Amino acid sequence: MTARPRSRAWPPQGLVYGVDPSRFQDSDDDGIGDLPGITGRLDHIAALGADWLWLLPIYPSLRRDNGYDVDDHEGIDARFGTLEDFAKLVEGCHARGIRVMLDLVLHHTSERHPWFQAARRDRHSRTGAYYIWADEPLDAPGDGPVFPGEEDSVWAFDDEAGAWYHHQFYGFQPDLNRANDDVFDELVRVATVWLRRGVDGFRLDAAMPAMRSKPTEGTGADPARFYDRLRERLSEVRSDVALVAEADVGADELAVLADHRRVDAVLDFSLNNAMFLALAREQAAPLHGALDELDRAVAASARLNFVRNVDELDLDQLTDSERQEVFAVFGGGPDAFLYGRGLRRGWAPMMGDERRFRMTLSLLFALPGAPLLMYGQELGIGDDLSVDGRDACRPVMQWSAARTGGFTRAPDAPLILPAQHSGPYDFRRVNARAQAADPGSPLALTRSLAQLRRRIGLATLPMKRHPLPNSPSVLALSADGYLTVHNLGSTPAEVFEAYGAEPVLAERWNGHRLGPYGFAWLRRS
Repeated sequence: MTARPRSRAWPPQGLVYGVDPSRFQDSDDDGIGDLPGITGRLDHIAALGADWLWLLPIYPSLRRDNGYDVDDHEGIDARFGTLEDFAKLVEGCHARGIRVMLDLVLHHTSERHPWFQAARRDRHSRTGAYYIWADEPLDAPGDGPVFPGEEDSVWAFDDEAGAWYHHQFYGFQPDLNRANDDVFDELVRVATVWLRRGVDGFRLDAAMPAMRSKPTEGTGADPARFYDRLRERLSEVRSDVALVAEADVGADELAVLADHRRVDAVLDFSLNNAMFLALAREQAAPLHGALDELDRAVAASARLNFVRNVDELDLDQLTDSERQEVFAVFGGGPDAFLYGRGLRRGWAPMMGDERRFRMTLSLLFALPGAPLLMYGQELGIGDDLSVDGRDACRPVMQWSAARTGGFTRAPDAPLILPAQHSGPYDFRRVNARAQAADPGSPLALTRSLAQLRRRIGLATLPMKRHPLPNSPSVLALSADGYLTVHNLGSTPAEVFEAYGAEPVLAERWNGHRLGPYGFAWLRRS
């Protein structure tokens, strides 16, 4: 076991590693990943340089929305294990210096949740007020489904209540009335339960959709006040609790969350959108523009960066014409599009060229903020567009060349995606065991980048950007005597500013020129 002391809660010196428990490792041969499976793979996670393990929802659920359709906020899905299994996982993480982050689903429940079952019996009761009801569907400005094409309306009729309830996500996920003080107290109570079980922090799912208290209101609760109160209450339970908000909004709205440490970090969709536009154009300018806005609004230490999360690549913050630019380069065909705004492709397949995948992996670790990797991205696992919806980019983890990639020994594994069994991302070609023995693998590169980032102390250093007019495809960043340069383009680029700098980690770099998709981490004398 690789042991190290836990670093400060936030920002992480290494990386945040996200795991879908159902798709990581099956320990009991039922074809579904589970908590003991994760515990048995903690050495892999520690060797990556992870400071945080983010667990996607482990709650009881029918998993119609990958577990975000929560049936019980305090329980564990029996398919994943028991509270004792969870305690062993937390203990194993802490022994390796890894903190545990749990998804806290604040925005909605499933319609099977005890709160909603009580509410539908009497929507005028105390529990009835946990949700948003109307006698008739009512339209409000900007009120539309989060998943266009999946739902026609944000209102669904409940026969037992004899009324309509509001849902921004799927119809089986009624929205909580977060403007209601009783709902707030319930959410605090739920979070407290998990903190006392050893959790160190929370990813706040869907942190910024409108918080309604009445059907016709655009916003029924002030996000600043909501998160100020949440921080205050949870800090009474655990002074170093970390809160990370999922908020697909622009820099100014992110500032509302990050200001006064309401949350420790925000998942940075705005930089992610700019990154793909920059890659499509082979120009660093979109990244410079996004970083300009972010630097004015949110401290670098309060950003959690990603190239791909486990959902579709959501390009909602780009204009229609900008999205089309990205689609033209990375779409790969009409079956890759989703919700009219995104791509349901995996990171490595979308990059196409392995050199571009490795460059973006390095870029993620070099950007201001903390890096987030989802399970399998350190290997460059694939996708499967024959699978419906978002699940296309959610294959299971590939551990070895054994049958089903070492994920399970079950003869029937319902969550195995066919993408593992053919093509360049076949589990016999792309797996952790093989890559661990290959110094040129994506896994080896990930480990090197995390070690380098930790050694430099990049998480807490001020960073400068260096626009290079003569090499517009290059993003150059410096901090405390180190310079990173990344060529977003498919043609070579000169970087005269780096003359004399010593390469610490580099690919396609000759001392003054970056080759196509080349990158270098340099130490200045």
